[in-house]
Amino acid sequence: MAERFVNERTIETTRRMQEIASSIGTTVTALAVAWSRQHDFVASTIIGATSTDQLLESLAARDLVLDAETLARIDQVDAEIPTPMTEDGLRRL
Repeated sequence: MAERFVNERTIETTRRMQEIASSIGTTVTALAVAWSRQHDFVASTIIGATSTDQLLESLAARDLVLDAETLARIDQVDAEIPTPMTEDGLRRL
């Protein structure tokens, strides 16, 4: 199943998001949750955790506010790699 989600584009997107998260001292998980909290068009954010550490990582985003520069960096990744999954992967969902 994971193969449809893993390709050069998803790996590069993940690498860039890790770089952004690291530059502000957080994790990709917290970055993603904080991003979704700051966008009104995201009606809800479903987090999943199989360990206390994973839950704490998601909850760390509770007080995280992404500044304009960080949001712009995320938008830039989205502009450069708009749909990281391949069309073939999307068709198989």
